[in-house]
Amino acid sequence: MRLLALISVLTLMVATPALAQAQMSVREFNQIAANAPRDASAFLRPSVRRAANAIQGAFEAARAEEAAARRAGRTPPFCMPERIRLSPDEIVARMKAVPAARQNQTLNQAVRSWMVERYPCR
Repeated sequence: MRLLALISVLTLMVATPALAQAQMSVREFNQIAANAPRDASAFLRPSVRRAANAIQGAFEAARAEEAAARRAGRTPPFCMPERIRLSPDEIVARMKAVPAARQNQTLNQAVRSWMVERYPCR
């Protein structure tokens, strides 16, 4: 019984940060980006690392969605190339361009919309 409780607690400790990162809103991302220095010292800030991890997680979720659609035999909503080269400035500019009415959406939703627009399946 104790082992089961310990496993449950450890699972929650590992899964909770990943879930929190995936659920960051565009508004929160933009606030962090606006307050971050524009040099390598930015990654010394926990908030910047959290935002970077959240955006990376959003791109990984988009890739997973595309792969799941292909495995299921469906046409994916977007066809991302194997390698995407985006600078941090491009990502920040895109998130700033999200309309105010949609700033509360998660980064996952914003990245998904961006990939649908940028890499449609032809």
